[in-house]
Amino acid sequence: MQTADSGVALRQAAQQRTLSIAWASLLFFFALFVGLLTWAGLTVRNVYQEATLTGEATLIVRGPAESLSWRPAQRTIYQGAPDGLVLVEGDSVRTTATAGYGQVATIKLFDASQFDLWAGTELTLETMEVSRWNQDHFRVVMRQNRGYIRYDLAEAQPYDQVQFQVLVGDAVIELTPGGSYSVELRSPARSVLRVDDVLAQEVDVAVRSGSATVIGVDGEAVSLGSRERVTIDAAGSPGLVVPARWDLVRDGGFSQFTEVEYNNTTVADPTRPRSEYWHVYSGPDLPRENQGFFRLAQTCRPPIVNNFCAPNERRVAAWFYRAGGQTSSFTTGIKQELGAQGLGVDISEFPSLHLSLWVRVLYQSLPDTGDRGVECPVMVRLIAKRTTPADPEEQRDYCIFVDEDAVAPMVREPGVTYYPVPLAEWALISFDLREQDKLPDFRYLRSIQIFAQGHDYDSRVTEVSLVGEQ
Repeated sequence: MQTADSGVALRQAAQQRTLSIAWASLLFFFALFVGLLTWAGLTVRNVYQEATLTGEATLIVRGPAESLSWRPAQRTIYQGAPDGLVLVEGDSVRTTATAGYGQVATIKLFDASQFDLWAGTELTLETMEVSRWNQDHFRVVMRQNRGYIRYDLAEAQPYDQVQFQVLVGDAVIELTPGGSYSVELRSPARSVLRVDDVLAQEVDVAVRSGSATVIGVDGEAVSLGSRERVTIDAAGSPGLVVPARWDLVRDGGFSQFTEVEYNNTTVADPTRPRSEYWHVYSGPDLPRENQGFFRLAQTCRPPIVNNFCAPNERRVAAWFYRAGGQTSSFTTGIKQELGAQGLGVDISEFPSLHLSLWVRVLYQSLPDTGDRGVECPVMVRLIAKRTTPADPEEQRDYCIFVDEDAVAPMVREPGVTYYPVPLAEWALISFDLREQDKLPDFRYLRSIQIFAQGHDYDSRVTEVSLVGEQ
């Protein structure tokens, strides 16, 4: 009896083990099924959320066709770039330095954002990706290698996350959609060769509208708002944020060189120290006793006319001087070739271009502006071109002369604008070159000249500026 009971117990125990194993197997495979189903669901979800499409862009040629070239992704050779060319991720576009003034080409993205390229630029479209099946994200990364480019980004973006980045050297510029920005790479005042044998460049970043963040090589982040700019130095570090304005005249206070160094620009000896910016000139060729002279004058900050002021109120003025009761005309002046290496400057991006200078005329022997209308104790001359390099150079003259009644001169020369000033007082001459009668639609400015012209004269000029604003 006991043996039979033991057999029943063993059979029941074996059945219980079999049942337990069956349930464990069933639960395991059910859990595995649920796990696989969950994994598959998550995979599909991730694919749905993270899958991307590569975007495209269209190249619009605005300048001479031969000034534009294109390098396909994974290639090393640049080739001709026709108008309407479809650009994809990894493509590069380059414009020649001699392409002319204003926009040479435009890259238009599929979201209606556009990048305008000036002469001497190079841009690579490193990343252009957008969510494949949803509106999760949109990301564009550009690498700007040289030149000046304006980025106008579309505002109405349907994506949850939108990212525009411009890579310049080791720095990153993050741009907010809906804004307008300009980025310019230029050679620093002193060349800097990096350890990888690359000639480093300074980067000028400006916000026309919108906001941007500049992240330097060391991770330092600088925020820019509307109408602000910052310079990234050759080492990749951003500087201080300043207003988005550019003074195109260098050494406008005549304080960077000595009187001798300014006048050394009239001689051919390259060993003599000389001014890098203003160059002195005169004419015609007369005996020394009949010539005029360029000098520097110490003065108080305009409009103070006496010479008693604190050291921090002192200024230096350019001084044009001729005496002796002269009876023939003579010109004494200074001139400055604008832009890098004196090659002129593209002014097409400046809707406002403000010329300003303080002028003081202590003496002029000729009444009014002489019998030709151009015998002026101070004359400002600008040399410019209207649209393309093939256009002829044009000049604009602004005559400052003494007239206590502040009336127009009796003799006027066509093309000259006249500004009467009181004798021996400082007068601020200030106007926008974009006014209709000046340089409203000109794209290029080569040089500025300031000179005295007449018989005897004693005149001074200081705080010269030519400020462009976007």
